[in-house]
Amino acid sequence: MKTIFFNLFLFISSSTLLAQGSGFEMLSISPTPYSLSKAEATTSISEGSASIFSNPALLSLNDYSSIDLGYSFWIANVNNIFGGVNFKKGQRAVAFSFYTSGADDYEARNNPGPPNGEFSIQYISISAAYAYDFKYFALGGAIQYLNEENFTYQANGYAFNFGMASELFNDKVRLGASVTNLGEMEKLNINSTPLPTNFKVGTSADVLNFTPPKNDDLPVLVTAYADYVYPLVETEDKDYADYTVPGSYFNLGLSFNVADILEISGGYKTQNNVRPVSFGAAFTTDEITFNYALVPFNTGYGTVHSIGIQYKF
Repeated sequence: MKTIFFNLFLFISSSTLLAQGSGFEMLSISPTPYSLSKAEATTSISEGSASIFSNPALLSLNDYSSIDLGYSFWIANVNNIFGGVNFKKGQRAVAFSFYTSGADDYEARNNPGPPNGEFSIQYISISAAYAYDFKYFALGGAIQYLNEENFTYQANGYAFNFGMASELFNDKVRLGASVTNLGEMEKLNINSTPLPTNFKVGTSADVLNFTPPKNDDLPVLVTAYADYVYPLVETEDKDYADYTVPGSYFNLGLSFNVADILEISGGYKTQNNVRPVSFGAAFTTDEITFNYALVPFNTGYGTVHSIGIQYKF
């Protein structure tokens, strides 16, 4: 039986607070360890079908089609599960995905003493996207069907993601901009849950490429990533821990890629004192890439571990 924090008991037992919902903060969390390891600074860099959530224009800039799977062991016994496929053909790309987050076996109490029963908190996004590469820039859009279940209440909703991207200087510099989670939810009991709508602009660049002495077969590529995020909808206290950032902020990342086989990366979020840093590693073969990310929380909630796999075809 899972343990729920006392504040969450109060939250569930109060109809007013319950009506406000616990937020759709899942949509502000990258579904794959590739992005999590770089502090989610991926508005300008392709990451397979997961680009649906960061910048759908990037789907058409992938060099191949792919199937992507991600699993994150989030805090408070919450599990985030992602699966997606991106079909790339010529200048076009079509992608589909599902993304879920939640936990069950929570104990419901109206008063101190034995529980009244159990309940679950679940969020689901099912999405489809289309992108086209116009040579000098790419455009893309995605639509999401959303569903949330909180205690005995359920609500449906929708959201749109839009983006544009460009690659410069022989693809060594990349630019991107997007608006994500533009939509609304039905009322959850009394009020509708707000969606974390964000405007993001980002860039990534290959800043250094060198070969260590006596190791000509192990070239090292250093890449930097930077995103500016401006929330268009104010949300607060939404995801089992209050780590929503007030106002705009930056996501910054850095990666070291060795011979296109091994990548070590890290990231930093400004204005975030709960999960400011992240780390990760990736191992790549001709057809499969394995990803791992570690995100420590500073508030005693624990550490997030995320694993992922991408199959290229």
